[in-house]
Amino acid sequence: MSKAKMKTQTGNVRVMVRVRPFSNREKEYSAKREQELQPVVTVDGNRVTVLDPEKDYEAKDAFEYDEVFWSCTGYGDGTVAQQEDVYAKTGRALLKNALDGYNCCVFAYGQTGSGKTHTMLGAPSARGVSYLLIDELFEHIAAQKETDPGTIFTVEVSFMEIYNEQVRDLFNKKAKQGEYGDIIIRQDPVKGILVQGLIRKKVASPEECAQAMERGVAERALAETKMNATSSRSHAICQISILQANAKTGRRTESLMNLVDLAGSERLKMSGVEGAAAKEAKNINLSLSTLRRVFDTLIANSKKSGTPEVPPYRDSKLTWVLKESLGGNSLTMMIAAISPHEENLEDTYSTLRYALKAKAIVCKVIRNEQVNSKMVESLRDELAVLREQLAEANNTVSDEQREELEAQYQEELAEKMKALEEAQEVQKEMETVRKTLDEQVEKLEEERADMRLRVSNEKKMKYARAFRAAFAIKKEKVELEAVAKELRAEVAEKRKLMAANSELEADLQRTKDSAVSSQRSMQRDNTILSRQIDGYRNKANQVDAELLDLQLRKTELETEAKRARAKMRASDVHTMHLQQLLNEKIERVEELASAGREVAALRKRVRELEGENDELRKKKEGYKRRTAGLMVQREADEKLITQLKTAQTHQQQQFINQLLGSHAAVLSSSPSPQRVRSPSPAVGDAAASKRLIAKLSANIEDFRTAVASPPPRTSLSPSPPRGRHADPGSPYGSPYGR
Repeated sequence: MSKAKMKTQTGNVRVMVRVRPFSNREKEYSAKREQELQPVVTVDGNRVTVLDPEKDYEAKDAFEYDEVFWSCTGYGDGTVAQQEDVYAKTGRALLKNALDGYNCCVFAYGQTGSGKTHTMLGAPSARGVSYLLIDELFEHIAAQKETDPGTIFTVEVSFMEIYNEQVRDLFNKKAKQGEYGDIIIRQDPVKGILVQGLIRKKVASPEECAQAMERGVAERALAETKMNATSSRSHAICQISILQANAKTGRRTESLMNLVDLAGSERLKMSGVEGAAAKEAKNINLSLSTLRRVFDTLIANSKKSGTPEVPPYRDSKLTWVLKESLGGNSLTMMIAAISPHEENLEDTYSTLRYALKAKAIVCKVIRNEQVNSKMVESLRDELAVLREQLAEANNTVSDEQREELEAQYQEELAEKMKALEEAQEVQKEMETVRKTLDEQVEKLEEERADMRLRVSNEKKMKYARAFRAAFAIKKEKVELEAVAKELRAEVAEKRKLMAANSELEADLQRTKDSAVSSQRSMQRDNTILSRQIDGYRNKANQVDAELLDLQLRKTELETEAKRARAKMRASDVHTMHLQQLLNEKIERVEELASAGREVAALRKRVRELEGENDELRKKKEGYKRRTAGLMVQREADEKLITQLKTAQTHQQQQFINQLLGSHAAVLSSSPSPQRVRSPSPAVGDAAASKRLIAKLSANIEDFRTAVASPPPRTSLSPSPPRGRHADPGSPYGSPYGR
């Protein structure tokens, strides 16, 4: 039966800074601007000072770290940190902790082109931290086998990259760039974050491990930018698992090392990337931004009491995979790579500030150690007791007794050793059983992965079927909406036709009403005209009678004139009087002649009114014909409405259009209404009759008033007259308007 010894260790993240040499691009940049090539940072022990080139390279700010490596050749005190120097301060301590059973992590952080990949992987002539660590790991394994052959080492390697927020196995040759297998990131309650689906290769030599890593590095996503000819477009994580098992001691330790080469943050304006490379840069900056937010949350939690805030690990695949390395069960080291050139001063300053923040992150690490059998410990305890008893017996008994006790001790020791050997055999069998169980567990994990793959495929198929069904439903919905739209359009068209029919009926009714009103108005006008004509005839008769009277009076006056002439011969005075009277009579005769002319004009006006009455009769007949046409039109409209109500299909709709065409033809053939024009009034000249009016009788005065008034109105709907011209004897007043 096994038990775990929980040994914990607490410590902050160790932060190192490395200043790389000037690149060829930076040298060319300064040469074009004719600027002196001078670093914007200086190093004094573990202290990094940032200089301000705009203020004659005065000190701007300073930071202190656990280690600082000056690799900018040709500047400083001449001491240049090589790859081995960096490894001695980082990788060696990391490996020691891993061999002690602790999880470890080292990651390089900085802007693009700052030397991260060179520090972690290096070059054939200057191998990086990862390859130097592998060499020393297998050197330790070889030395351990000589000193303690009972300890068995098992080393497994996996290599992955996080590209555009997708995890890709770099050991899987089938998984090309852009193709991602069923890799699942999950959290185990004991082991922490596990990445399932990765190929884990067992390696037995540094050459085999380095070869596997080189194949993975060759699969990484790279691109050329203005800042770096071989810019990493993904975060690379190499995981090395070390398992140590000792059958004699019954101890078993397991540790995991994460060797992380982060992609560099970059400014699109400086790197000049476009298209897919710009998308890669955005995803890289997004994951690094999430990493900074995790730093901030962990630092804030370490400074406050109470319930800590949950860091946003799940916001990025990078922080989710490295959750245990960021404030969890891992001893973590950070190598901040910076550029010494003034063009990158802003990014250098930002990297140094975040590296300083990372120093405040606290990690609580648990040693992964197990003891597989209590029997071994009990036997060791018994042996220790026997040795103590033997030592006491050597001091108190004689030689004979000592020999007997020693013989007895040897026998018991032999029995105990035999029991120990049996226990070791049992332990070996248990180890074999454990390995078998591990293999079965691996097979079960593979079956589980296959099952998940099948379930995933089934889900995809279900989703595909559901999507097809949804698409079909959507298509049917669109078709139904189209049919509904057509029906709504048809209903709207029918409503329009019904509204048009209602309007036609209303127009017809209005036309009928107008025709009836016009007919009644014409009847009233005819009555008025008849009355006017009768009045004119009566007045003409009266004038004729008055003319006869005037002629008789003229004859009498002429007779009187003759008598007056006779008398004139008798008296001159009387003659003058008669002459004056004669002149007056002559004037009266002339006035009567003028009145006769006015009577002739009145007769002419009577004839004109009779002509207008004939025109009104003709218009009345036209109204009757129009009313008959409207009745025909109404019958056609009713027939059209009946046919429209029975139309249901598209062909019937076309038939409706034909009917509408025929309806338009009927409309064009029907007589159009004509407006009845009012006759223009004819005003008689009454200037000459005004002198006669003052002297004639009351009948002559009425006659003059009738002649001077304007002709009657002949509109369709005459309005009753107002004012002094109203005739109280007529139902509509006087036929003359004002």
